[in-house]
Amino acid sequence: MAAPFRLTDAHIRSIFSLLTQPATDAFFTHMRDDVAFTVTGQSFLSGHWDSKASYRAATFEKLGALIAAPGIKLRIAEGAAGVIVGQGGEGGGGWAAVDLETVDTFTKGGVRYEQRYVWLVRFDEMGLMKEVRTWLDTLTLERVLGAERKRQGLDGE
Repeated sequence: MAAPFRLTDAHIRSIFSLLTQPATDAFFTHMRDDVAFTVTGQSFLSGHWDSKASYRAATFEKLGALIAAPGIKLRIAEGAAGVIVGQGGEGGGGWAAVDLETVDTFTKGGVRYEQRYVWLVRFDEMGLMKEVRTWLDTLTLERVLGAERKRQGLDGE
């Protein structure tokens, strides 16, 4: 019999290290198809989705239209506090808080996009993300990416 899943700092770091590359497909294999995902705030990327596909379409695909190649890259912020792991919880493998920052990310208009995110992630008993709540600097989002949307004529969407 396999040992029960135990959420660890190493597990979290291995998953989120996949976001250092703009191709995010490998990262999303660690997320359930029926993930409950919330991006807080009052921005064009804020909302709640009940599936991985709808979250990706509403966020990462929108970012793809605004961010220059090779795309948005994220890394865990420096230091031990970049990942905080909690155990237990009903029917799950635990919770983790992950502090992320953009790396070498620019808009298609050439403006640097420096952003910080905190993801509060709940894992299931198999180690897959089943619930995510994300906080970010919406002022920076609107200032930089809102300007890029306007530059591209996308601000009415």
